[in-house]
Amino acid sequence: MTVKMTLKKLVLAALVIVLSMGFVMTGLTDEVSARSKTFVVARSTDARTLDAGYAWSEGEIDLMFHIYDGLVRFKNDKLEVEPALATSWEMSDDGLVWTFNLREGVKFHDGSELNAETVRFSFMRLIDQDHEYYGLGDYSYFDYLLSEVIDDIEVVDDYTIAFHLKNKFAPFLTYMGYYSQYPVSMEAVKKYGEDFYRHPVGTGPFKFVEWKRDEYIVLEKNEEYWGEKPKIDKVIWKVVPDISTRFMELQAGQVHAIKGLAPNLIEKVKGNDKMRLHQIPGANIFHMVFNCTEPPVDDKRVRKAIAYGIDLEKLVAGVYEGLGTVASTSLPPTVFGHADHISHYPYDPDKARELLKEAGYEDGLSITLNSFIHTRPYVSNPVDCAEVIKNDLSKVGIDVNIETNEWGTHSDIMNNYKHQMAFSGWYDIPYPSNFMKTMLMEGANTNWKPDNMVELVQKAISTYDREEQEKYYLEMQDIEHEEMPAIPIAHNDYTAASLASVEGFVLDVIGTVRVHDVDFK
Repeated sequence: MTVKMTLKKLVLAALVIVLSMGFVMTGLTDEVSARSKTFVVARSTDARTLDAGYAWSEGEIDLMFHIYDGLVRFKNDKLEVEPALATSWEMSDDGLVWTFNLREGVKFHDGSELNAETVRFSFMRLIDQDHEYYGLGDYSYFDYLLSEVIDDIEVVDDYTIAFHLKNKFAPFLTYMGYYSQYPVSMEAVKKYGEDFYRHPVGTGPFKFVEWKRDEYIVLEKNEEYWGEKPKIDKVIWKVVPDISTRFMELQAGQVHAIKGLAPNLIEKVKGNDKMRLHQIPGANIFHMVFNCTEPPVDDKRVRKAIAYGIDLEKLVAGVYEGLGTVASTSLPPTVFGHADHISHYPYDPDKARELLKEAGYEDGLSITLNSFIHTRPYVSNPVDCAEVIKNDLSKVGIDVNIETNEWGTHSDIMNNYKHQMAFSGWYDIPYPSNFMKTMLMEGANTNWKPDNMVELVQKAISTYDREEQEKYYLEMQDIEHEEMPAIPIAHNDYTAASLASVEGFVLDVIGTVRVHDVDFK
């Protein structure tokens, strides 16, 4: 009896000591972070590459704006640009040549020099298929933005570079402020070759340190940065797929910020004086796309029937809970050229049944809807959306089989056109061509690219006249609305949360988080 009691007391004492140490460590979290100046931000996904030329997903874009710099950078939410690696620039009278004067004395993280030759190298490796270092990644977002636009890149002298365009290209200067156009170290690409994606070297305010796949990426302050140096020493980009877990880690002080909040967490953040909410209307689109060459959705009548069979107002109100607006076209209302005269297809089950009968499906049909699982910048609960759609369409005779996957698998299914209809979305530079061309006719995997749309988008991007551009984009949205290659569902607000002890944390209009100016109170 005495031995048992003694052991019990020892166990309890040990437990008290362990718990006490835990409380002490938790209490020291903020103090240690402030002293070491390490900032931790939790996100839903990891990167696939850290090469700016081949980055494209949410898990990568955040980091690109920290590791690399562009010749120009965005100075405000309207995406007006200001000097960065270039101190000035000019456009020729015919609008075909843009000449940039580079900042002297800038070094890449590996100590190599930024000059006109390194800038040309960075672009040519993405443009020239005969270039020794062409094709180091699977997907280049630069290809969609500028590869068909640039005719030649001329090194005028050591610090002057000229971009010769094939045609006038309205978004050119804006696009130059986006990460996929950011110079990389020529020496590092030559050193690492196909492994450069794991050894990124730019000129940005932070340098790459470590990457543990699906767990975290560590960056450290670039002490030789040409601009204003970061106030923090390190930033850790932590992967936490589950949104509730991310929120709990923020509550516990295990991370300093989280990206992407579920609607039910907004009020919890607002009601916690130790947290700060970051919320901004998003230039994004969440939609359900059709593989327009795959039966039965190769028939426009079936696509329209599905649109009439979904109660979008109910879906957005229920799933987005005040953090989204019903979409009417693929172009967000926050972007110039949006067609205000177009409304989304109203919920009309009778019309849906009528169109199905017309298309030869009076007895109904079965179809598969592919959905990703986790939060994306344009939707917090995709599977909930899928369930609402399944329920709505069952009432008009459409049996929906929901197939869910992680984002990587989902992307593979869509890129290989193995879907009938699938969830997709887009968030990008708020420029109309990104949504009406790059997304709708290319990245959405609809197999829909009619000649009249191609002609209109080419007209729009070939004029610097804003009114002319708007006219073409309005016409494109009319065609989209009639042909229905995708059902626009919603535009999501971008959200993030940080500890109240954090200053300078920014969520921008593109949906990326910036920690350049982060500091601790």
